Amino acid sequence: MSGLQTGSQYVDNSESTFAGNGIGHGRNANNTLSDSPKQVTSHGSPTNRDAGREEKHDLALHSEIPLVDQNDLSFAAIIKGTAATPLTTFERKAALINAEIDQFGLGRYQMCIWFLCGFGYFLDLAWAQGVGLIATAIYQEMNVPDSHAGIIWSCANAGLAVGALGFGLLVDIIGRRWAFNLTCLITSIFGLLLAAPKYNYSAICGIYFLACIGLGGNIPIDATIALEFLPQRRRYLVALLSMWQPIGVVCASAVAYGTAAKYRCGADLPSCRAVASGEACCSPSSNMGWRYCVIILGGVTLLIFFLRYFVFTFYESPKFLLSRGREAEAIEVLHKIARFNRAPPPTLTLEHFAEVDATSVHYATEPVKPLNTTQTTKRVLSAFVSGIKNLKGLFGNRLQLFIFCLLALAYMGDYWSFNLAGSFLPVVLLRNNVSSGSGTVTDTYRQYVYIYLPGIIGAVLALFSIQLPLVGRKWSLVFSAAMQGLSMAMYTQVRTTAGYVGLNALEYVMQTYFNAVLYASAPELFDTAYRGSASGMLSCLGRLAGIVAPFAGQHYLASSSSGILWLGAGGIWLSSLVMIFLPVEMRNRQMF
Repeated sequence: MSGLQTGSQYVDNSESTFAGNGIGHGRNANNTLSDSPKQVTSHGSPTNRDAGREEKHDLALHSEIPLVDQNDLSFAAIIKGTAATPLTTFERKAALINAEIDQFGLGRYQMCIWFLCGFGYFLDLAWAQGVGLIATAIYQEMNVPDSHAGIIWSCANAGLAVGALGFGLLVDIIGRRWAFNLTCLITSIFGLLLAAPKYNYSAICGIYFLACIGLGGNIPIDATIALEFLPQRRRYLVALLSMWQPIGVVCASAVAYGTAAKYRCGADLPSCRAVASGEACCSPSSNMGWRYCVIILGGVTLLIFFLRYFVFTFYESPKFLLSRGREAEAIEVLHKIARFNRAPPPTLTLEHFAEVDATSVHYATEPVKPLNTTQTTKRVLSAFVSGIKNLKGLFGNRLQLFIFCLLALAYMGDYWSFNLAGSFLPVVLLRNNVSSGSGTVTDTYRQYVYIYLPGIIGAVLALFSIQLPLVGRKWSLVFSAAMQGLSMAMYTQVRTTAGYVGLNALEYVMQTYFNAVLYASAPELFDTAYRGSASGMLSCLGRLAGIVAPFAGQHYLASSSSGILWLGAGGIWLSSLVMIFLPVEMRNRQMF
């Protein structure tokens, strides 16, 4: 679609109707939203009106969020978050679909989608925590030297970056349905295969790289899907999806405690690869715990895929179908969702879309024709080669480009910060003679619960703060990032174990708070046709920053300074700073 504008348009609290030439705007006497459904009246083309023949089609508009069609890119609008560009033809049609989904409310289908997307968030950190806890057992069994210990994490980050970018692009090409299921299928297959290699650390790293390709696509895709099926006034529930991440960490810790921590070699035994035959050593048969752990995690992932593909019938996103010119299919999906929800059928018809096309002369765009199977296959195969052409609309105007650049800096600062903390914080604390309290295996896993379970509080904070009139998404991002940076800076003053655990928990609460808002808000800011691609590219940029961060912090480690902590705090403070200039506040805006 040429000339596609940003998916976020300025809104106010006035009454809104679709009338006359496409979409118009009206204001009621009290300048407030009405709680009752509004009627949409779409008239015929100008030619018909001139001839005195007027056709009217009534469509109940249940969306409580009005639309304003204007162009305002002033600095004042950017600071207030009210910047806007004119509505496109696609956005006018998408608003009609929004009205129907709002009419469904938070039905059975929407709740199923929310939970299934939440499981994707769950897997994102469950695998990271699980593999992190079994790494020492793998090193011991396979005689991995310290100089090679980081290879598995480099492979993991590379896989996550490739997955975020690849699936982000793919979800806008083949659709939400297949990408939604492929992420879990890929992760489960290669996750289960992790248990197979024997004395082959290179194979472990390669398989985990492939598993992380599936994992990397989870959050960009799941946030996109949840947003496109939830009612406009319930989009805040996407922020609550982040509560599944700390739950994933705690569950993975419990699995590792019951497997890898119990069924492993003695800590002082060398690898059987490093000693002569017949000597006491760490063999695969005496070190099966880590394999049990990845088998359980792989089985859980496979179960989630089974629920997504075989138990639940996932319908393609109506707005994605609309963006591909498949308007009849989009309406058909709305009818299927209504039946699943046991709700009245939608009143939207192809005539309403046709009227938008006929009366939106000023915003006319080249129509997108439906693709047959052969054309779709060719498009998938050539998608990554011609990706820059497909993404042209994403950067089609100054507002979208500005938003993307700001979010890119926010993602990179975020991933930079917590990767530095994860890589070097334990070393810095030990230099200051501060223990994490991990005196025994039980103590270690108890600290994981103390630190990560409160992350749920961060997701709940995000849920409530983004709904506050004077806070919203924008200032929630600014505040949570600033507090996360402050928590990291305060590590320089930690001198006790209790201080370490408490401050670590606070930092993780703020990290979850920031990520919950960021992951939910970023997809809202782009139109359906490019939402997945934009989210994937942003996540990929963040992953790349996370890969580079430990190398940037190494020289501070060599000089025995606390500069690493300030470097990490500076990264997330940069995210806080750039979010001040986020030009669009989505709290009271329709998402297209």
